[in-house]
Amino acid sequence: MGSSSWKIRKSALCAALGLCLTLAAAPAAFAANTDGSVVGHTQPGAVVTIVDPDTGLTRTVVADAKGNYRFPFLPVGDYVLTTRVNGTQAGSSVPVTVKLGQATTVNLGSRSATNLGAVTVTANSVISAVDVTSTESAMNINAEQLQRLPVQRDVSAVALLAPGVNPGTAGFGGISFGGSSVAENTFYINGLNVTDFYNRIGFSEAPFDFYKEFQVKTGGYSVEYGRTTGGVVSAVAKSGTNEFRFGSKLVWGPASWETHAHDSYLDGTRYITRSRDSTDSRKLNVWASGPIVKDKLFFFAMYEARDSSPKNTNDAGTTLTKNSADTGFWGTKLDWHITDSNLLEFMAFSDKNSNVG
Repeated sequence: MGSSSWKIRKSALCAALGLCLTLAAAPAAFAANTDGSVVGHTQPGAVVTIVDPDTGLTRTVVADAKGNYRFPFLPVGDYVLTTRVNGTQAGSSVPVTVKLGQATTVNLGSRSATNLGAVTVTANSVISAVDVTSTESAMNINAEQLQRLPVQRDVSAVALLAPGVNPGTAGFGGISFGGSSVAENTFYINGLNVTDFYNRIGFSEAPFDFYKEFQVKTGGYSVEYGRTTGGVVSAVAKSGTNEFRFGSKLVWGPASWETHAHDSYLDGTRYITRSRDSTDSRKLNVWASGPIVKDKLFFFAMYEARDSSPKNTNDAGTTLTKNSADTGFWGTKLDWHITDSNLLEFMAFSDKNSNVG
């Protein structure tokens, strides 16, 4: 009887410890920020309202006795900011962009700066592009900016745009932040850690057109980004709006357009024909987005067909390997605006890959 009682108590203790560990670990899955904020100064007691024209999201706060206001946890996107004093709008509406993981400072309200006789200088709003509320060293870049930059269509190429980020070694690949090894970085998509925990040199990756904005953190980031002493790459996926939209894109990299490497001798004996190395790749994606319930529930979905046929010569110069990869990516994101202060997101994607050489 005593032995049985001990087993029951032991099982209960294990269950309790398991529950505690589960509860303690649960926030870690959502630790990485997926939003931004707007802060600033206006007249004390003014009513400040921020609106997302695409989704109808509306939030309102009242400035404190010193005129300070703050809108935390805003989804990434473009907004319109207005302020009212005693029921009357003060100044014109101000467009503001909320960036991933950053606080945008917007000082509102008409304030006289200088009065020189017949000359009066006033400022309706002042927007600061520098986040003075954070000590992070970070670079933000969105999808529109990437369309104008000549970079490869992958996350690593985006990260290399940040200062202090360099390609990894030839043997391991990856990227290095400030001299750290390629195994000391973490990668997030919508707050989900998608780092390859087994090899530590890769991550699950979605198509380039699946992303809305990137943030590359090179230093000074907080402890919410654990398991890293190198850098952090955080990305958010695109979302639907109140307008139905759809599109497609074809990206083709023909092997005949590539620059070929030169053939050479290795150790003076083996002749390596690197000029035969080539890659022929094609990617075709289709996507759609829109409202399921206007102002409440939105969707974004994408499918991408991929076909890649690389040919590579090994270092020994004895083997030319021809590979063929024919895989498809699918991904979707749902955004439910339960209230203007509560947002529930669901994201799922598959990046399974099959290669035959």
